[in-house]
Amino acid sequence: MVEGGFPSFLQAVLDDADAVLATTQAAPGALGDLIETDAAEARFLPLLDAQSVAAALLDAHGAVQVASRVFSEEGGERYIDAGLADRALRSLKPVVAPVAVETDTGTDSAIFVYASAAAAFPRWHLPPELMTAASAGKVVVLTTLAARAGPIERACAAFGLTPAQTRVVSAVVRAGSIKAAAARLELSHVTARETLTEVYRRTGVRRLPELVGLLSGLAFGLLPSRADHSGLLVDVWGLTQKQASISLLLAGGASREEAARTLGLSVSVVRKDLEQIFAALRVTSATELARTVSTMSMLGALLGATRGQLGFSDPRAEPLRLLPRGDGTRIAWSDYGPAGGRPVLIVHSSMTSRLAPSGLVAALQAEGFRVLSIDRPGFGMSDPIPGLRPGEHDPFETAAEDFITLLDALRLPTIDIVARGGAQAVLAMARRAPERLGKVVLVNPDPPTSADGRRHGPLGAFKEAYFRRPELIATFARLLAGSLTRERLDRIMKQSMRGSPPDEAAAADPRFAEDYWRSVRMFATGRIEGYVNEQVAIARGGELAPMQGLSHWSILIGAHDTMHDPRHVERYWRDVLPDSHFELTPDAGRFLAMTHPERIARVLAG
Repeated sequence: MVEGGFPSFLQAVLDDADAVLATTQAAPGALGDLIETDAAEARFLPLLDAQSVAAALLDAHGAVQVASRVFSEEGGERYIDAGLADRALRSLKPVVAPVAVETDTGTDSAIFVYASAAAAFPRWHLPPELMTAASAGKVVVLTTLAARAGPIERACAAFGLTPAQTRVVSAVVRAGSIKAAAARLELSHVTARETLTEVYRRTGVRRLPELVGLLSGLAFGLLPSRADHSGLLVDVWGLTQKQASISLLLAGGASREEAARTLGLSVSVVRKDLEQIFAALRVTSATELARTVSTMSMLGALLGATRGQLGFSDPRAEPLRLLPRGDGTRIAWSDYGPAGGRPVLIVHSSMTSRLAPSGLVAALQAEGFRVLSIDRPGFGMSDPIPGLRPGEHDPFETAAEDFITLLDALRLPTIDIVARGGAQAVLAMARRAPERLGKVVLVNPDPPTSADGRRHGPLGAFKEAYFRRPELIATFARLLAGSLTRERLDRIMKQSMRGSPPDEAAAADPRFAEDYWRSVRMFATGRIEGYVNEQVAIARGGELAPMQGLSHWSILIGAHDTMHDPRHVERYWRDVLPDSHFELTPDAGRFLAMTHPERIARVLAG
């Protein structure tokens, strides 16, 4: 690592991309060890729903000096333990304690974390009310104060649950069992069970603990939730490592028998350990255990944020929906509406996710379209396809399968397409189910690396490295994703867009920068499987076979694209799509989809 926290390879790319490019071309093996060393130090950045985080700044006696809005609304001051605050002030480590709290429907549990302000402020990204008053107190207290109704309801909405199903699920999450939830709602136990059976089908889970863990994680905004925070179970609750492993498996939906097989234990040993686990965590069922583990994971993500920032998302701003595949994994998609519009699917690039540019969404809606978007397998919130390794399958074919699954679920016979990347996935869809595609607009489609020799800026250096060393693409991706912050992304974009006036202007626009960071941010959480699969396929891929008769397709190319030579792009894609309409946009560059959204909408509507 170098001063300032930059991995040395990434620092070299940012300092002098041309020099790194020359080295990569002359001696492609020279950077391998350096990149692998840097990538091993990469740390991913979880996203959290800011509404689920409550925090306050205390004085040396435990009195609240400044509190976040959520902490105040939930009455967090009632549960402050002055003794724990004093311990945290004198300790180098945070003090973590479970607390029983009162809710509208009874008693619930929450976890409170105390740390000295001197230790917390350099590491934790706290709500803005606290960040602006850092000098006002001595101790920071952080808590979830249980799962709030709003985030839980949004998690249910992601799976399209009905209001009645959402009421039952919310009650189960809070009560910890079906029986207790049914009693709170004055429903029969049979009615509650029947409701949950349909919820299992819609969410793709097998058991109640898995459902509670899934929805609690989504409510906290853990995107994606994959880190192993078993250390907190050991450190805070005194579990053994074996018991922590059992807890995580059961919270993830495994049965006692499955947990025993996975860990090589007998079922009787697992049952005996579970008695101790339940007693230590003050829970009475695997369902309550699942919620506690989700809470612990959320706090573990906060406590482990060592890059001086944590990614807070606002789920209210993005209409997330989740659709189970046949194997139980999930497809993430968004429906921006309006419901009565002509459906169009926005296909994202290999570096971004389904979070569509706001200007493009608005322009399409203005032309009467219902705007949908989807995360391809292994991107954003969509799970990767289990068992498929980079270079050993066609990731664009699997993406086409997800497209069809979504259309079937929405009962849409056909759909129009705007692809701001991922052109190969659209072609795979056209080969697999041509009757499902309406009009198609491909925006700056990428040719295979071998078909275009342009290399420019940091992204050009990565492009050349991928081409020369495709076996290191996963390592490159881990390095880039684990080092990505908003500031570094801005630097990479501005350097890579030099020489393209429209792109330089876009990169300097704060609204554009926010839009782009929003779409790239999931990459920084470590969700890189889809990116790796597609980049390996592009680096190793051969020529695409020509597809005749696609006269309803339009290809828009920015004349100032710094990533690819527009002449090479047009030449390549004219060979692949000989009957399609091509248009060179003279005042656009790489970011054509974001700088010229009205033009794209008019072409699609035309």
